Amino acid sequence: MTLSSLWRRGVRVLFVITAILPVLAFPLLGNEGPWHMPVEGFVAPASGEHPRLLFRRSDLPALRSKAKTPEGQAILKRLRTLLDGARGETMTTVFRPGKGVDEKWREEHLAKPGVYTFSHAAGYGLLYQLTGERKYADHGRLCFEKALEGVPDRDGRYGFRTPGGPLRAGPSLGWYAVGYDLCYDGWDEATREKFGRAIEKYSEASSTTRERITSDLEVLANGTRYIGPYFRRKRGTPPGSNHFGMQVGGASLALLAISGEKWADQQRVDRLLASAEKSMIRNLTEGFGDGGFFAEGDGTGSMSSQIAFLSALQAWRNAAGRDFINVARPNARMLSLKWTYQTVVRGGKPDFWPVRGKYQQNVWSRQGLSGAGYFAMGFGAVREGDRSAMKWYYDRFLAAADAAAGHPCDTASWYPHLAVCAFVNWPTAAEAKNPVHVLPHCYRDSKWGYYLWRNRWKDDNDTVISVLLDRTEGFGGYLFSEPDKAIHLNSMGRHLRWGRAVTGPPRHWWISPGSRSSSLTMADGTCLAVDFTGASGSDVMLVTTGPAEGTTVNLGATSLTFYFPTSNPPVLVVEGKRVLVGKQRIGLEQGNLVLEVVD
Repeated sequence: MTLSSLWRRGVRVLFVITAILPVLAFPLLGNEGPWHMPVEGFVAPASGEHPRLLFRRSDLPALRSKAKTPEGQAILKRLRTLLDGARGETMTTVFRPGKGVDEKWREEHLAKPGVYTFSHAAGYGLLYQLTGERKYADHGRLCFEKALEGVPDRDGRYGFRTPGGPLRAGPSLGWYAVGYDLCYDGWDEATREKFGRAIEKYSEASSTTRERITSDLEVLANGTRYIGPYFRRKRGTPPGSNHFGMQVGGASLALLAISGEKWADQQRVDRLLASAEKSMIRNLTEGFGDGGFFAEGDGTGSMSSQIAFLSALQAWRNAAGRDFINVARPNARMLSLKWTYQTVVRGGKPDFWPVRGKYQQNVWSRQGLSGAGYFAMGFGAVREGDRSAMKWYYDRFLAAADAAAGHPCDTASWYPHLAVCAFVNWPTAAEAKNPVHVLPHCYRDSKWGYYLWRNRWKDDNDTVISVLLDRTEGFGGYLFSEPDKAIHLNSMGRHLRWGRAVTGPPRHWWISPGSRSSSLTMADGTCLAVDFTGASGSDVMLVTTGPAEGTTVNLGATSLTFYFPTSNPPVLVVEGKRVLVGKQRIGLEQGNLVLEVVD
């Protein structure tokens, strides 16, 4: 058999492998099957059984053991500081006086921990669950009383009373519901019913003129849509807005918290839970795609996932037995894994580039709500193997800087619920594994035309390559991401734009069995190949048929340009219908770049 025939047979085999990869090799890339699976051995919470949202009563022995670990102790110390600015033994005394505050109050209080938030009740509730001391449940009760009195969150746009529209009503209600869930056993029956009914009967006007709609459980479970300058109540509305995930996530937490209570209108709760479940799926399919890219971009997507939605996924698993994570479809998991893929950390500072879309300030902002908890919340919304990879990533790149800054285990935010999530979700017993042994080196978001490659997870010289081939937008086109005009490289500390990106649905997408080589053919036939095998003599090699910087050779009538961002260009040798670069052969078959490592 001639070398040429072996080459053609190898190409055919690779195309066959491509067809079965999503099933056999990369569950991350699966896009079929149910959106959630029944939790094995699940037993629904009995009426009055709490906690049930972030964890179940049966999880308490393990959590109390975690409280004795170095990580657990560090997180709880941080939580206590966030609650009252000291040791968390007292009810906080620092409350925002109103929606608007003067600069003097801001300077005096907002740069410090201990200012009352919508998740203080949840923070005190966790301490109650771990210690059994009723004083913490009493502090949680006082937090709820303040909520009913109309005391706003440290961010005046949030709060139980008259929040700034449904997008802020959802998280406010949801995290008060988590506080209700965690403090429940420490309250008398009258208190439980009082606060539970406040959740069930929730109906609050907006404090902003722009969003003139009353938020209730029906509105939040179904989501709202933006029409002109105002919000109006409508069902079945588009999730391609940062508002949607915040609303349906908060509604899910609230409904799951009160379901089964003897005073609740269970028929209405069940109907709204059915609506909320559909909305959760819509957020994963219409707002986000199977690669975690969001319709409006990265900063807005962080809002739609982080503030309430990821924790709602946990609650659906714990309280309703619906597991959105351990399924073939990667949509839910990629909401967390995307940050592990695209972020290169240098000196403890995350570099996520480029940030596509609007609200770019949200990405890795960490201290507030929108860009916080990528690990604290994220650990609770991925598979076991994913947690091992994320843990390795955090320990290697962020742990030392966070600990030195006084906010260990991703607790930089001023909000107590981020510390609550960190404590519940942190995989203290899991073996950390380099992501290179767990995750593919590349993936795509097939809904939004987003493609990403990462050569390794090692140090600040890692290379991340990405391209967005379609315009993506939320409702009405108000917030959107323009398609890229070039391939983006975050490599060796440099931000580079290379080659040409062509808008439109790609003609071809191929990944090698080890995911270290891939080939993409764009809408006009422009080809791109990315190789991380090292067979070329460089750990990163890019090849394109379009105009680009690099070394160009002619392969018949087609020019191929090679680029090696991490090393000097190796020698290129044209051999008939292929180019030999070290032990890597590159050729064109049916208009697509193909790669083969030879001995």
